[in-house]
Amino acid sequence: MIISLACFCTFGQEIETETETENAPLSLVFHNIGWNVLHSAAYNYGLNFTVAGLGTWGFIGSGIDWEWRKLAYENEWVPQTGMPLVYVGYIVPGITPIAAYVTGRFMQDKKLQITGLALTQSLALTLGIQTVFKVVTGRALPGIVTELDHTRDTRSHDFSDEFDWFNLNFIGGWPSGHTANAFSAAATIAEIYHDNLAVQVGVWTYASLMGLGMSVSVHWASDVFAGALIGYAIGRTVGKSFRGLLEGKEDNKPSLYVTGNTVGVIVRF
Repeated sequence: MIISLACFCTFGQEIETETETENAPLSLVFHNIGWNVLHSAAYNYGLNFTVAGLGTWGFIGSGIDWEWRKLAYENEWVPQTGMPLVYVGYIVPGITPIAAYVTGRFMQDKKLQITGLALTQSLALTLGIQTVFKVVTGRALPGIVTELDHTRDTRSHDFSDEFDWFNLNFIGGWPSGHTANAFSAAATIAEIYHDNLAVQVGVWTYASLMGLGMSVSVHWASDVFAGALIGYAIGRTVGKSFRGLLEGKEDNKPSLYVTGNTVGVIVRF
């Protein structure tokens, strides 16, 4: 609800005068948020979201999900290696944006500040979009290992196709939220720091390890596959938007401008 309200109130909002200051204002966290929501879904002509769904069906039908789950379930050390990443995935997405922005303010590094704000927006959009899918699909967890309300499922038949549609459970299910958050953040940072190879290697390594850890602990392999595609689409969209803000190369598109006492339309030429 909060994300929807923010999109409505700041759809395409531009704050050009503030971007010229030494520090990036916190209000820039809403930069282009309305357009970024739409463009995330339309990224790559919507193929990321489409392939996420069709790919999941393929994983289930081919037995890949079940075979991967059995591999992790039957070798106790495998999920034990993935479980630490489950807890890392709860902490890092929340800390990183704050750390980036605060460090950027302290070092007077505007690019790092913009990165922190971009990460905040990409996390908000990723959480919002994945939550919608989770509450709609209600997919059963693989039950490889106990974690929070997860249980070790003892069923021996393939139940990877078990969906409880519209059960309103946004905790587990499809897609993998940890993976989506990791790939969204990685794509956002990679877009802004497109010329830094070390940063690129670091963020994609983190995202890949997060996805692998989820697939052998609390999620089906297809949950991870879908989360990576969805998170990537969101991260690239938000990262490109904030990179354009940083470089002063934003698209010439009409946008709605909303403040406390003003409503208007901006058209660039």
